[in-house]
Amino acid sequence: MMKAVNGTESEVSVVEIDQIVGHWSDLRRAEAERLAELESKREKFLEDFGDITDSVIRPAMQAVVDQLGKDGGGGLIVERKEDVNHRPRVTLWMSLEGTIDGEPRQDLNPYLQFDADVGRRRIDVWEGDMWKKEGSSRATSPWELSEVSTESITKRILEILRRAATHGVEA
Repeated sequence: MMKAVNGTESEVSVVEIDQIVGHWSDLRRAEAERLAELESKREKFLEDFGDITDSVIRPAMQAVVDQLGKDGGGGLIVERKEDVNHRPRVTLWMSLEGTIDGEPRQDLNPYLQFDADVGRRRIDVWEGDMWKKEGSSRATSPWELSEVSTESITKRILEILRRAATHGVEA
């Protein structure tokens, strides 16, 4: 114990304990506020991702599915909601010839996939130009929500389809 200068050792100990507990309480309160702010940002990002999926991503992808169908190909949009083990995801699967029968696969179908990375508040972009088991599948640079537009999605899909159309063609 400390030696009391202007009081008994007991009085100084009580003051010091009050200070320690007060400091600890301040730290806990600050941490709770920080966590609440993070959760608020997380929820806002999820809401914004949902809004942009409804207003931009899905309509842009559906336009491609419709056009592929008119041109003898096919397409499918698959969405996954967030759960304990998974991030929200929107995937456009495409076929250059005919409809997609069965489960689409990264080694068979061109695709564009958006995964919401809630922690980093960005969209992880995956794409593949596989056709007839030729091509590649990979992650690309992530997008910010502000980068998502009908034009940016359509441009990326056209690049994927251009590459996919060169696979499986005998020279």
